[in-house]
Amino acid sequence: MMHGLSRDTRRSLKRSMRRKRANELNIVSMIDILTVLIFFLLVNSIGVSILGVNLPADTTTPPKDPPRALSVVIRPDSLLLGDRGGAIKVFPNTTTGYDLIGLNNLLQQVKERTPDESKITLLLEPNIPYDALIQVMDAVRTARSADGKQDLDLFPAISLGDAPNAGPVAAASP
Repeated sequence: MMHGLSRDTRRSLKRSMRRKRANELNIVSMIDILTVLIFFLLVNSIGVSILGVNLPADTTTPPKDPPRALSVVIRPDSLLLGDRGGAIKVFPNTTTGYDLIGLNNLLQQVKERTPDESKITLLLEPNIPYDALIQVMDAVRTARSADGKQDLDLFPAISLGDAPNAGPVAAASP
C-alpha cells in the first residue's frame, strides 16, 4: 500500500495514524464503568425495598406512653426482669435451674396490663448454655391458657444482646 511513497511521506502518514488513534475515545472502558454503576444502583435499590422501612408520616403524633422496653438479663445464678424504670424482679435459680415458671407468671401479669406490647430483649452473660437461652425464649414467648388447651402469645418479638455488668440491683415489686 505504501510501496510507491517516499520514506518521509510514509513516516508522516504513520505519525498522523498514531495521532488519530490517540485522539479516539476508548468507549470500552466507559461501558465497563457504566455496567458496574448500573449493577451497583440496582443492588442498592433492591436492598432498600427488601428492608421494608416504613417511616412515619409528618402528620403522625408520637405515642402518649413510650413502650416498656422489657428485658430479661440471663445470668448463671438468676434471671432479672426489667424495663426502662429498672429492675422489676429477680428470679434466683431453683434446685432444678432457672425459675422459668415464675418468670412466665409475672410476664403474664405484665401482658395483661400492656396487651399491645410484643417486644422483649434477652440479655445474656458470657457462657450461658444454649439450652438455657432456648428455655427462656420459650418462657417469654408463650404461656398456657387457664384451661391448658392453647398457647397464648406473650412477647413473641425477641431480640438478643449482651448483658450489662452485674452490679447492685434493687428489685422492685411488680
